[in-house]
Amino acid sequence: MTCKDAEKLIPLFLDDDLDNRDLSDFLYHMDNCAECKEELTIQFLVKVGMKRLEDGNTFNLKRELEGLLSDAGRRLKVRQSLVLLSYVLEGCVVVLAATAFVLNLFL
Repeated sequence: MTCKDAEKLIPLFLDDDLDNRDLSDFLYHMDNCAECKEELTIQFLVKVGMKRLEDGNTFNLKRELEGLLSDAGRRLKVRQSLVLLSYVLEGCVVVLAATAFVLNLFL
């Protein structure tokens, strides 16, 4: 993923609107690119920080952003596990259907 690609995905990330592949690539890029992480921090500050200031709430943006990135990583792992589970279940259905077909031939 290029920096330009990552920067385009920042608003989608902040809205939790990335698919598994884009989220995985985005998180990897953020872990390895200080410039893009700085841009993410700025956009996070503008989006979340300004809202918090308007509401009069106190906050620690650095901790919140790190939490957001960490939560996104955990959600990605869960989503990837669910995709893998769906493949396993589809395989089981195919095996069961084939078994039922073979049993019907012999009965």
